[in-house]
Amino acid sequence: MKKFYLVLFALCISTKILSQTTATDFTVNDCNGNSHHLFSELNSGKVVVIAWVMPCPPCATHAVSAYSSALNFETSHPNRVKYYLVDDFANTTCSALSSWASSNGLGSTTMFSDAAISMTDYGQIGMPKIVVLGGLNHQIYFNQNSSTQGIDAAITQALQATNVNDGLSEIEIELFPNPSSDFLNISYNLISHSELTLEIFNMIGQSSMDIINIYNANKGTYKLDVSNLPIGTYYLKCNSNNISKVTKFTIVR
Repeated sequence: MKKFYLVLFALCISTKILSQTTATDFTVNDCNGNSHHLFSELNSGKVVVIAWVMPCPPCATHAVSAYSSALNFETSHPNRVKYYLVDDFANTTCSALSSWASSNGLGSTTMFSDAAISMTDYGQIGMPKIVVLGGLNHQIYFNQNSSTQGIDAAITQALQATNVNDGLSEIEIELFPNPSSDFLNISYNLISHSELTLEIFNMIGQSSMDIINIYNANKGTYKLDVSNLPIGTYYLKCNSNNISKVTKFTIVR
C-alpha cells in the first residue's frame, strides 16, 4: 500500500510538471555579476530563450541553433529577444562554462551557473533543454529537449502575444502621478481614432483590475481609480490596432 501511494504521488508530481504552461520566476546574477529578474524581463515585453547545457559536445548543436534563432530577431525586433545559456545543474564553474561557450561560438551570450534557474521546472531534463518564454502571463511557448524545430515560430508567437510597440508612435502613453496612491492619470495619444483597451497586471502577471475599453479614442486623459490596489509595482498594458505598449507604475501609501 505504501508503495502504491509513493507511485501515485510521483505520477501526480510528473503530471504537474508536464502540464506546466507558465514560467518559474528567478532573480539571479549572471557570470558577470549582473542581476536578472525573469518576470521583470517578460513584463517589459522581452522574450527570453533559455538553453540548459551540460556542457558537452552534443549540447552545442542545438544550443547554437537556438542562439542563432534569437539573434535573427535582432533586426526586426531590436532588444526584444534575450538568450540565456545556463549550466544544467549549476555544477560547472562560470569560467569553464564561458570557455565551452567561446569554443562553440557562444562567447557573447549571457551565462549562468545557478541552481535557481532549474530545468526540472519545465519537465524532463534534456541535453540541451530549450524553452521560449514571453508575455505578461509568463507563458511557455517552446519546451523541447535536444531540438530547436519550431523555435522561430515560437519566438514569433511570443513576440506577437506581447506586441510591444518597438519605438513606433502609434501609441504614446504617459502616467502621472507615478508613484500614485489614489488616482492614476493615463494620458494617451493615438495616431488615429480607434478603440483603446487598458489592462493592469501585478508583478507575477495576474490581472489586477477589469479591462477598461475607451471607444473612438484619439487623444485624452483617463483618470483611473487605483485606491483599491495594494502597495506594489504594476504594469499597464495599452492595446490599440494590434499594437501594445506596456508601462510600469507604482502604488504607495
